[in-house]
Amino acid sequence: MDTAERSALEFLVAARRCEVAALEQLAQAVQLVAVVRALMHSLQRERGASNLYLGSSGRRYGERLQQYREDSERAQASFLEHLSTWLNPGSRGLQCSRLLGGIALAVDGLSRLPELRAAILRQDVDAPEVIERFTELLGHLLGVVFEAADTAVDPEVSRALVALFNLMQGKELSGQERAIGVAGFSRGWGDETLRQSLVHRIDAQERCFRIFTEFCDEDSLRLWQECQTVPHTAELERLRRIACTGSRDGLLEGSLDLAELWFAQATHRIDALWGVEEQLEAHLRGLCERRLLEVRAVLEDATALTGGGEADSRGREQPSAVILGRPLPVTGEAGAARLIELERQRLEGNGGLLQTSLMDLVHVQSRQLHAIADELTAAREALAERKLIERAKSLLMKHRNLSEEQAYRLLRQTAMNQNRRLAEVAEATVAMADVLASPVT
Repeated sequence: MDTAERSALEFLVAARRCEVAALEQLAQAVQLVAVVRALMHSLQRERGASNLYLGSSGRRYGERLQQYREDSERAQASFLEHLSTWLNPGSRGLQCSRLLGGIALAVDGLSRLPELRAAILRQDVDAPEVIERFTELLGHLLGVVFEAADTAVDPEVSRALVALFNLMQGKELSGQERAIGVAGFSRGWGDETLRQSLVHRIDAQERCFRIFTEFCDEDSLRLWQECQTVPHTAELERLRRIACTGSRDGLLEGSLDLAELWFAQATHRIDALWGVEEQLEAHLRGLCERRLLEVRAVLEDATALTGGGEADSRGREQPSAVILGRPLPVTGEAGAARLIELERQRLEGNGGLLQTSLMDLVHVQSRQLHAIADELTAAREALAERKLIERAKSLLMKHRNLSEEQAYRLLRQTAMNQNRRLAEVAEATVAMADVLASPVT
């Protein structure tokens, strides 16, 4: 092997080491998403039960609410314990900085929970405020998942993270729907603002679930489709129609019983979504583990060829890779060529054992990088759209004194009237931030 080839191989080793480090950090982010997901599920149940407790003036759901609080406290303890691994980020870069910033907001929100819980027990806080404060905290936790998805460097993992984020966002909107529905049924749906909030959450879920189905794996999609056919789905739709249409005199009879029934049916649905989340999370972990094994194997063999594998070579007779299920020795100059060929096959998916050069591999890697960039662009566009829509809503809420539902409806109606995508209207709104800030004359 001449000097130029050895130098190129050393850069290939360095590239693989970077890839291993990035995948290891991504695996840590996936573990973080798992504990965030468990905490969010517990807090979502506590939010809904808190509204049942308040809606019944403390007569119902007291014991269940206490149980849900204890579940949330255990999930919170696990979350905070896991965070200790993130306090020494090293050289994880700007993306990790955003992720850590999101964690800080979530931790701050958790520190305010005891005060809110005490107010709920005293019944000196109303349901809309409870919904708002829980939802703000859950939004910070969901933001952590968003930043984790935005840091993905592998296209398959990125797609899975985008699918999981949108599923979790849709599930959080379902949790908000559950909480709003409990408050609305408890009041006999005499509050039109709550009714409009419910309609907004139902509508917003659909977009999240649509993106989820576009990016998820086949097993998760199949489980999702099964969830749409279970009996509680039909019952929830019936209750949705009651909530959205109301009664002739504006108030429903037996409202507290309907509130409990609504909570039960909505909980069945959310628990089913939790099962889909678990399936998708398992798929995500499997992707990370497989990619790490693949890259580490190539790194180990390439390192051995450059003479840097002394510590790893003691436990094996000679470096080897696996092609078509058979071990392939990769020692010496012939081994370098075989390693290059193995890498080309991995990148191109070609089963033939054709001779190639290191420069061929460089070109193949270049093509793969372009393909990866395209995949990552598609995945991140879905995340970027969410950012744009949230920014546009915030601008409208701030400068036009609109509620979140009113801001979203304005964006959606504008998109329909102009036959444009919602993200395009949001982008135009953000671009007109200065105009929005100007006083209306």
